[in-house]
Amino acid sequence: MDLLNEDLKAINFQYLMLVRECARHNPMEAIWKFNLTEVEIERISIMPIGELTELATCGRAVLTFPPITKKPEGLTATIAAAILPVSNQTPIAE
Repeated sequence: MDLLNEDLKAINFQYLMLVRECARHNPMEAIWKFNLTEVEIERISIMPIGELTELATCGRAVLTFPPITKKPEGLTATIAAAILPVSNQTPIAE
């Protein structure tokens, strides 16, 4: 069980660091990609490493998977469509 908790802490910390970096460089993209509110993005963008580490050790997964079709509040459909990830793969012809 200790190994599971350590793995969870590591995953949580990596995820929180990813969110923080994205929030610092492109807050609108962070809101969309991580399904968080503007207030949450603002808070995490200024969190020191110590606070992120503390959050990571909460004992629960902090990672959530938002539904792909849901458009965040406050974004127009045009902006939401513009920041959707685009596949780099070429479709296979039948």
